[in-house]
Amino acid sequence: MGLMIKEYLNQPYPLFESKWKLNISISLFVALFMLIFQPFGLSDYHSINKPIIIAGYGCVTYVVLLFNLHIIPFFLKSLFDGKLWTVIKQIFWLIWIIFTIGFGNYIYSSFIFSIFSGFYGFLIFQFFTLAIGIIPIVVLTILKQNFMLSQNLKTANDFNNRLKLKDEKVMQEQIICLMAENGKDKLEIGLSNLLYIESTGNYIQIFYTKEFKLKNALLRSSLKRTELQIKDYSSIVKCHRAFLVSINKITQVKGNSQGLKLVLKDTDIEIPVSRNFSKSLKDKIISCR
Repeated sequence: MGLMIKEYLNQPYPLFESKWKLNISISLFVALFMLIFQPFGLSDYHSINKPIIIAGYGCVTYVVLLFNLHIIPFFLKSLFDGKLWTVIKQIFWLIWIIFTIGFGNYIYSSFIFSIFSGFYGFLIFQFFTLAIGIIPIVVLTILKQNFMLSQNLKTANDFNNRLKLKDEKVMQEQIICLMAENGKDKLEIGLSNLLYIESTGNYIQIFYTKEFKLKNALLRSSLKRTELQIKDYSSIVKCHRAFLVSINKITQVKGNSQGLKLVLKDTDIEIPVSRNFSKSLKDKIISCR
């Protein structure tokens, strides 16, 4: 049982994407919650500016979330690597967010109302804040993980069924010429040898096979510019903002709660699929295979 729980907590989890949307929605929720329920003795407070003062909790929450969702991840990028994000990390991260929101609102309360002043007041404030937030945090995290996992596994299964239905077409070899921005450096490879192209800053890295060995080449060019060069090759499709992939090299599509990944021939690298490109990729698989 303990091992099963440990395995579940270490499963991949999608890292937050719409930070501003999340920031604003949580801040509004806190402001409305405090206005409606008026906890921590706020119901006994009387003032003509009471609604504005209570709504200040939403402003404090916004500032705290700004720090947590934007500033901390910016300086600790390695810690917030989406590929390594798990269920347990998500739970602890949300608990930290709740704690800091409680701390910010405690400071605000002490300054405005002199409520719960001192260390004992701080503990009381944090206890109620965490007590209110801990159950929704765990429940919503588990529900989201299960929902995303179910959806992505279903989509991956659909992709794999499409791959099985179609046999790879036998076609005359075509040569792709990828030209660098300087107009001099170039790479010519057979279409059947291309695996995928990855954007890395101001360069593209081309992965292909030659004499049954995996090779790669680097050219100074943008992915957008490369897309224009390969627009006549329908079997090469964009699956992510940083990847172009050869459909004929896809052997399997995997899915977890973070999304979809493509398994290709001749390489152990799994290529991510963005949600925005999922449908277009499926359509290309149907038409090209």
